[in-house]
Amino acid sequence: MARTSIYDRISEKRLAAEALARQQAEEAANAPAVVIEPEPVPVLPLQPARNELKVAGLALLMPQGFNFRDIDTTLERDGHPVTFGAKRRPAPEGLTLQRSADLYVDNLRKYHPDITIVRQSDCLLAGNPAISVDYIFAANQERRHGRAISAIIDSANGSERQWFSVSTVINPDLPALASWLIDFDEMLSDIVAC
Repeated sequence: MARTSIYDRISEKRLAAEALARQQAEEAANAPAVVIEPEPVPVLPLQPARNELKVAGLALLMPQGFNFRDIDTTLERDGHPVTFGAKRRPAPEGLTLQRSADLYVDNLRKYHPDITIVRQSDCLLAGNPAISVDYIFAANQERRHGRAISAIIDSANGSERQWFSVSTVINPDLPALASWLIDFDEMLSDIVAC
């Protein structure tokens, strides 16, 4: 029995591998498309009458009759400031999500005329449709990057819609803050009802 040359055997292996790859590609092309259904995100209503702040493991409950309106605070990471804000207002009938984002940007322009919108995208905030706006501006000769996420959310009792916005501003040139916007988005994705 005569043996074929090594080059013939290598060629046979290559041809067999190519035939198998073609067969697998045809099977994959003819297979029904797999539809991956995203997990439903729970829609969390606002509870305007229930307000508390939790800081360093301590919970500060607001007295009855006092409703949350604005929180403006400074966080710190490795000695560098990170501003964080949350705002809530009644949303008049007819106020759309896009219009609320436009009004937010208009308000920013009052304080920072040099603002540049970097990106605007649809997202979710507490399971509700929201708009995320990234922007840059100068403050004291330093660059700042801001992100604001706004939603219009029904209150838990269904009596009125609320405009709710969460925002942050950082100096993007500081290495210690390089991952803050990722952490910020993760923090917002972990919002839970209490």
